[in-house]
Amino acid sequence: MGRVYCRCSTVQNYDYDEAATKLKCKARFLRDSISRLPHQKLGDSVAFCDCELALIQAMFSVMPASVEALIESAPQGADTPAVAALMTIKPSRARRSRTA
Repeated sequence: MGRVYCRCSTVQNYDYDEAATKLKCKARFLRDSISRLPHQKLGDSVAFCDCELALIQAMFSVMPASVEALIESAPQGADTPAVAALMTIKPSRARRSRTA
């Protein structure tokens, strides 16, 4: 199977320690989970490119149900979930100025 997901223009492979540093996780997690993670096997060595690190990050992203519902109910034409979330914000009532 080819690497159709790879968008890297320059080959930049990382070993376990370098990949763990970029992902802000422990190298042990990558070693223990390697059979479930996208990676390259080069002989006995394992390598990760930036695209594979992005896939790993996406695999373990947690989306709260409230945020997922907000994304699904976003009006059509909103470019990103952040824009959609901003479009749902309503201004609050004016506050009274404090008098001393």
